[in-house]
Amino acid sequence: MKKYHIDLSEGEAEFLQRIDLRVSHHDHADGHAAYNANKEPILALLGSLSERKAVPLQRLNYWNDPRYNFGRIKASRKGLFERNGCTGTEIYTHPHFIPYLRYFLFGPELPDDVIAKFEAKVGNPEWVTSSDVVPIGKFARDLTRQHHLDVSDAPEEFFKLCLDMGLSLSIAESVMRSVRQIR
Repeated sequence: MKKYHIDLSEGEAEFLQRIDLRVSHHDHADGHAAYNANKEPILALLGSLSERKAVPLQRLNYWNDPRYNFGRIKASRKGLFERNGCTGTEIYTHPHFIPYLRYFLFGPELPDDVIAKFEAKVGNPEWVTSSDVVPIGKFARDLTRQHHLDVSDAPEEFFKLCLDMGLSLSIAESVMRSVRQIR
């Protein structure tokens, strides 16, 4: 949904056109070529976005704050790269950074109609309380089933959507956990 895309300057749009945003490639050679070609434009794009503070705070928190990562290892997503020996600019040019870059730029990867239905169910995020969590979580599970979303990706994407909508971290986590219950 375009509403969650960040606005890019003309120069940033040019950098983005040079970046291969695919997560997987046909073969190792293709992936390695994309990695080499992506280095310069990714760093230039991130530098420009950072300079003008274009990436929304909740997306930066998703990347930098350990409280936003509910994995077994308590570290930020950036910290996980560092734990694996990736530091400095290497983090941002690493092929596994591409999904985070996609989130920074475009928001959650859910179909537009799923986003619209979820937003309609939630209503005004400022009015959502802890008593709304169960029905909202159930609705997110129902949307996942109805739209045949990948059950391994959907929890995280709903978590991101909740953050981008302005829901609290605890509510976003509850919705994510609810969607994870799908068998």
